[in-house]
Amino acid sequence: MSTKSKAILIVIAGLALVVIGVLASILLIQRLQANRAPSAEEGETVKTNVVVVTRDLFLGDRIESGDVKITSVPVEVAPRDSIATVEEAIGKIIKTDLVQGEMVLSHNLADPTNNNKDLSFILSDDHVLLAFPASDLMSRNNMVQRGDIVDIFATFQQKVKTISEAETTATGEEKEPEMRTFTVDTFQKVSITALVVSVIQSDDENTPDQTKIESYLLALDPQDALVLKHLKDTGAEFDLVLRAPTSTVQFDLTPVTEEYIIEFYGLEILP
Repeated sequence: MSTKSKAILIVIAGLALVVIGVLASILLIQRLQANRAPSAEEGETVKTNVVVVTRDLFLGDRIESGDVKITSVPVEVAPRDSIATVEEAIGKIIKTDLVQGEMVLSHNLADPTNNNKDLSFILSDDHVLLAFPASDLMSRNNMVQRGDIVDIFATFQQKVKTISEAETTATGEEKEPEMRTFTVDTFQKVSITALVVSVIQSDDENTPDQTKIESYLLALDPQDALVLKHLKDTGAEFDLVLRAPTSTVQFDLTPVTEEYIIEFYGLEILP
C-alpha cells in the first residue's frame, strides 16, 4: 500500500473517531437531561394548601367566608402554623392587620366566645376592653350583635348651678346647686367587639335553646372607658341605638334637658 493510501485511511479513521465522539457526547447529554427532568418535576409537585385572605383585614375583624381562599404554595415556604382549610378561619377574629394575599396563621386568630382567654390580643396597645351592661330594650330583644356599630345614649342626674337673677336666698345665703336631668349621646360609632351570653336550655326537645346577652365587650380609649364607668356607677340609664354598618357620620347633637323639651314643644306658651 502506498504512502498516499495510508494517509487517506488515517484521515478517514480520524473522522470516524470524531463522529463517534460527537454522537457519544450527544447521547450522554440527553441521558443526563432525562435523569435530571424527573427531579425537577418532582420538586414542582411538592406543594401544600394554605389559606390566604382575599382582601385587606384589620385588627379585630371577623373573617367571613368571602374573606379567605385556598391556594397552593411550595411546602418549604409555608410556616409551621399555617392553616389548610377555610373552616379553621371562618368566624375567627384576627389579632393583627392582614394584607390581601397574606397567609392566615393559627396564632393570629382568636375565637370570639366568652370562654376564650385570648380576646385581649385583638386590642391595640392604646385601648382597653370594657364590659358594658346589656340592660336596654334593644339588648333585651337581641337586636345588637358582635361587629355592630352603635351610639350610646345616657340619661342621668347631675348637680348644676343655674344662672338666674337671684343667686342668693332671701337670707343672703348662696343657692345650693340643683339636681338636673340630662339625656346625652355619650359616645358615637362604638364597635361591639364581643358578646358575653348565657344559654337557657329548653326542657322541650322541639323548642330550641334561648340565648341571652349578658354584656358587651367594647374596645375603648381608656379615658372613654373611665367616663362610661363613672356614668354606670352613678346610676345612669343607657340605651344603644344601632347604626348602619357603613355609617361614618359624626352627629352634632344637643344634650336634652327640661328647658330643651319646653322650648322644643312650645310648652311655655300653652294656655
